[in-house]
Formats: sequence, structure tokens, C-alpha cells
Amino acid sequence: MKQQRKVIHIELTDPPTGYRKHYYFGSVAAIYDTLPKEIIGISKEALWGTLKSGEHRGRKAIIRQGVVISKQTERGIRKEV
Repeated sequence: MKQQRKVIHIELTDPPTGYRKHYYFGSVAAIYDTLPKEIIGISKEALWGTLKSGEHRGRKAIIRQGVVISKQTERGIRKEV
């Protein structure tokens, strides 16, 4: 079975000096540890509600939620003896 993990992609439309254009996060809460609300253009609470549809397009940023699909591995799985 394939593993699936949520990923949130933020594309800043006009990034201020010192900020990159693209960011990737694993949760909405992690976004606001790195980027301030003024740079993104939407509050954490509003973003939680908006991302249920999968995408938010604002004046300052485009925010998309997707899934990273990775292959299931046997690494780290202990076999019973």
C-alpha cells in the first residue's frame, strides 16, 4: 500500500526581499511559524476553512493543498522471529 502525506504549497505572488517564491509545509500551523500573516494575506483560522476546497487564491499568495504519494518500504519494519 502506498503512503500518502498531506502537503501545503504556498506560492507568493510578489515575495518581499528575503523571502522565497515557493514554500512547502505539512500543516497549516507550521506555515505561521515561518511566514507572518501579513506576507501570506490570510489568517490561520480563515485558511483552515478555505483549504477544505483544496486551494486559496489571494492577492499575496496562492495556497494549494495536495498529497505526496510515496512507495511503501520494508525499512524499519521488524520481522518476528
